Amino acid sequence: MVEDLEEMILYDNTRISSYRGCPREFYFRHVRHWRPEGLQWPLVFGAAWHAAMDYVWRKLLLKKEKGPIDHELIARGAFKKFIDQWIKEGAPPPEQIDYEMQQEIAPRTPMHAYEMLIAYVVTKAKLLDDMELVATERPFAVPMDDSKKLFYVGKIDKQVRLKSSGRIRGIEHKTTTAYRKGGPFRSGYIDSFSPNSQVDGYLFALHMMFPGEVEGIWVDASLVHKTEEGFMFIPVDKQMGMLDAWLWETRDWIDRIEDDKQRLASTDATDPYMTAFPKNTQHCWNYNRQCPYSYCCKAWPNPIGKQIPANMVEDRWDPLAEIGPIEGLTDASDSS
Repeated sequence: MVEDLEEMILYDNTRISSYRGCPREFYFRHVRHWRPEGLQWPLVFGAAWHAAMDYVWRKLLLKKEKGPIDHELIARGAFKKFIDQWIKEGAPPPEQIDYEMQQEIAPRTPMHAYEMLIAYVVTKAKLLDDMELVATERPFAVPMDDSKKLFYVGKIDKQVRLKSSGRIRGIEHKTTTAYRKGGPFRSGYIDSFSPNSQVDGYLFALHMMFPGEVEGIWVDASLVHKTEEGFMFIPVDKQMGMLDAWLWETRDWIDRIEDDKQRLASTDATDPYMTAFPKNTQHCWNYNRQCPYSYCCKAWPNPIGKQIPANMVEDRWDPLAEIGPIEGLTDASDSS
């Protein structure tokens, strides 16, 4: 149990990646706690798919029944979990999705998810025979320095132990529309997981939790496409020594964030511009999408004290609230 909870500094990949992309975006999202109003369909679909995966993996690894696997029965159970989470994320039930909305969100629709789930269960059933489920969605907090006050926190989708070797492997479920003809996935998508700050961070955490036992992480990629299907395990394996660069770089980015917070404290709304969290204008357009905070950057050289725009809502990103309670840190508040 950590004694000085108020002195703890907690960082997760979401906030570090936001700052790396654009410090001013970090300011709006994680200092002012603004986010665009409305649903982000890739995130809604991804969250619902994760809920379905929890059901599928438990059924295939923990509750195996004698006789042949009823793939459709498992897919139906997983689809129910998908819909429950879909609605929890704020999306309408399938019967309320009209043609216009279906065209807008396709191929990320509930009925397409059901078709994907049937194919997924059929594809993965045999591949999971060598695995024993250790944990599902288990949050972690691992120290990043000797002070034991700076912690990297997160949640790995699955932790499994291989029957053949007894070693630990992490599983990360991902969905993507990055289809390649004859693929199923674009090579750029596959290559994007190494190096990858999130995957490397999870590998670091696994090595801290299971010293000498970690085989690596498999990214469990699922293609979301109107007419094609595709599933792939993308292996990523790095020993602890290979993660020293990730650790140094991550602590360096955290130091920059903390420095910007100090600079922010020394400026106020009367200054002509804000001398903290500088803009990265190369990030204003990313993957052909405009940053949702572009208007704020254009309108205000100094956004301190400005009112939240009409198309934004206040939504605090708290790592512990996102990943759930961690043993020893349950009462900790986000002090970073």
